[in-house]
Amino acid sequence: MDPAPTGGLYFEVMSHSQKFADVTTDDGAARFNQEFLITTSTVTDPEEKAERETPVTVEIIDAVVRKETLLAVGDGIGTKEHVEYIIKLTRGQLLKTVGKRYSELQAFHNLLIEHRLIDRLTAPPFPEKQTFRDGWYKFDHTDTNSDFVRSRKVALDAYLKKLFEANPTLYHEPCAIAFFGIEEFELKAAEEVSAKAAAAATAEKNPIAPLQPTVQPNMSGLYDV
Repeated sequence: MDPAPTGGLYFEVMSHSQKFADVTTDDGAARFNQEFLITTSTVTDPEEKAERETPVTVEIIDAVVRKETLLAVGDGIGTKEHVEYIIKLTRGQLLKTVGKRYSELQAFHNLLIEHRLIDRLTAPPFPEKQTFRDGWYKFDHTDTNSDFVRSRKVALDAYLKKLFEANPTLYHEPCAIAFFGIEEFELKAAEEVSAKAAAAATAEKNPIAPLQPTVQPNMSGLYDV
């Protein structure tokens, strides 16, 4: 068998494996998962407990009108307006804003239910699609100052807050990461857990030696043995 090469891809892979041995070995992976999935009941520090219970905060900060181009057969090119709700997500010092339509948020909710990523019985209900109410005009659905859009904005904001409060680890799910574009949130969380797992592994390898009791002389000046 040819000796293993000392450079190129093999060297890079082996170097990477050694660098992250604390989380790629069986023991390291177990430690990583235990740290990553630790329940909040075992956390005593108030700040850490709050972080684990609600790692991501979410808020709808605005509603804006967007125009989309439509291609109609025989009628040429036209445009259509729709409302997007600007969602702000934060985790620690990380911040992400993204615009989503009502229909997109509804599809996301249905996806979570369909794949059982949230409990159908305890999940917050998605706001109903209110198409008509007394006093609302025909084009209220694209007027960001209308009662229709304002009411929907408030309802969606309350829904998202309850969703993340009831499912504090939802932002780890691939579908949530892709939908909100919060890849950096997950990367930061993984880095934090990796650091804790590595620190725990180092502590196990280099335990602090217990202090030896100091022998004190008795009243006669002799040392007891």
